[in-house]
Parts: sequence; structure tokens; C-alpha cells
Amino acid sequence: MICIVYISSAKLGLTYGEILNIVEDSRINNEKNGLTGLLLFNSGNFMQLVEGAESAVDALYRKIEKDRRHREVKLLLKEPITHRNFSNWTMGFKDIEKLQEMNPEILNSFLTDDLNFSVYQKNPYRALKFLETFKRII
Repeated sequence: MICIVYISSAKLGLTYGEILNIVEDSRINNEKNGLTGLLLFNSGNFMQLVEGAESAVDALYRKIEKDRRHREVKLLLKEPITHRNFSNWTMGFKDIEKLQEMNPEILNSFLTDDLNFSVYQKNPYRALKFLETFKRII
């Protein structure tokens, strides 16, 4: 099994309804393909963690790279794992802006960075920690 983390920007004009469609389609397809993970959205940017069999994860990532709803797809992390961290989620989803509106006290240093911020490219494990933080608060 492997885990990947990537960031991307949403295509210009992508609606919130289209984002929710991505999430619903992902849940159906991920269940069929034995994938689990979490998708975060903030200020027009995505960060996603996907875990599962290497062939299924790689196939999904290639599909995402070609998906016209994403721009500037950048792989931050790809590594073998011994167990799933998001085993109960075919695709968890959080819109960080909406979460901040509902619960402003959860703000911390992670939430002040945009999802495409260069800090994640320089330190991909910070992205992993960021995603694991959301697992605990969702």
C-alpha cells in the first residue's frame, strides 16, 4: 500500500456544486477501487491524501493530472504505508473557509497557509500533519 499527498488549484470558475460533485464521484469510485483519503479545499486550492494499493493510487493520480477541473497538480509525497490513516473514509471532505466560519477558534498556524503555499513543497510532511490534524477535528 502507498499514500500520496498532492496539491492543485481549481480551474477558474469551478463552482461549489461542482466541487461537491467531485467529492461524491470520488466516494463512489474510491469505494470500487479500495481507496481512502481526505480532500481539503481552501481559497480555490485543493490538498488531497489518497491511500490504497499502489496501482489504484497511481491510476487515480494520473487521472487527476489530466482532469480539467484541476490546474498545477503537484505531488508532494508518495510513500509506502503499513496501515491506512483514513480507513473509514472513501473520501473525507472539508472546505476550510466554511470550517473557519463555523468554528473560528480552531485556527492555528496550519490554517493560515494557503494550500498551494510553498512551505508544503519544501516540507511535504507538514502537509501530512496538516491532513492528520483535520482527521482529528472533523
